[in-house]
Amino acid sequence: MNNWKIRSLYYGKVTASKGIFSAGLDPDIMLKIPYIGYLLQNGKKNILVDTGIHEDNIVLGKGWGGLQSEGGNRYVIEALEKEGLKTKDIDTVIYTHLHHDHAGGALLFPEAAIYYQKDEFLNLLNPLPTQKMRSDYDKRTVGDLDKLKNHCMVDGDIELPNGLKLYKIPGHTLGSMAIAVPTAEGRYVITGDIPHLGISLFPKLDKMQLMDGSIINITPAPDNMMPYLFSSVIYDHYSAFDSYNKLKLLAEEFDPKWYLTGHDPWIIAKHNFG
Repeated sequence: MNNWKIRSLYYGKVTASKGIFSAGLDPDIMLKIPYIGYLLQNGKKNILVDTGIHEDNIVLGKGWGGLQSEGGNRYVIEALEKEGLKTKDIDTVIYTHLHHDHAGGALLFPEAAIYYQKDEFLNLLNPLPTQKMRSDYDKRTVGDLDKLKNHCMVDGDIELPNGLKLYKIPGHTLGSMAIAVPTAEGRYVITGDIPHLGISLFPKLDKMQLMDGSIINITPAPDNMMPYLFSSVIYDHYSAFDSYNKLKLLAEEFDPKWYLTGHDPWIIAKHNFG
C-alpha cells in the first residue's frame, strides 16, 4: 500500500458566525474559516484535492452570503509555490464536490486527470432552488470542466491503484466525496464539506483551534442535538445521517485528528499530516 503525505493548502478565508456551521450554537463567535485544498504526495505523484474559489465570486471583499472573504486563483498558485510546485506539476485533481469554493481553479490544471462523482455533475447541472439562491455552484464550472481533457467520473465508492479510496457521501450535495488517505501515521479522511468543521462529527468538543494556533472555548452540543451537528447547508438530512455514519468507519480511529474537513481552521495551523 502506498504511504502518502498530506499538506493543507490555504486558499483564502471567509469570516462567519460559528452558528452557521454548528446548528446555531455560539452565534456570537466570529470565525475566520479557511478555504482549504490538500496536496497528496507519495514520491511519485502530486495530487490536489479541490481548487478553491475563483476571485470573481468575491466582490468588494464579500463572497458567499455577503460575508467578508478573500481568495482566488492566485491563492492556489501561491499555496503550491510554498510547497515548491507549479500548477503544471499537479498530475491529478480530486474534487470533494463542485461548489464554487472548491472548483474555482479548475482551469489552472488543464493537463491533470480530474475525479468527481457522477451525481455531483448532475447536481451541478440541476441545482436545487436553495442552492441557486445561495449561489453554491459557479455558473462557469460547467464550461470550465468542458475545457478539460482527462475526466474520471466516479459512480459510488472506488479504490484506486495508488491506495487512495474514494467514497460517495451525499447530503451537502448529491455527489459529495470523501478521500481516505493511507499514511505512515495511519488513515486520514478528507471529508469535503460534509462536515465543514469537525464539530459536526464530534458535537461534544468544548474547544476549537484557530488558524493562528490559539485555542478558544466553544459550547458542547446538548444531548438532544446529538449525534451530529448539521450546518445550514446540509440539504438532505436523511442522506447526511447515512454519510456521517459511513465516515465514522473510514478513518484510522473515530477521533477528530483523523478527519480533514473542508474548512477547519486547525488544519491550516497544523499543515502536515502523515
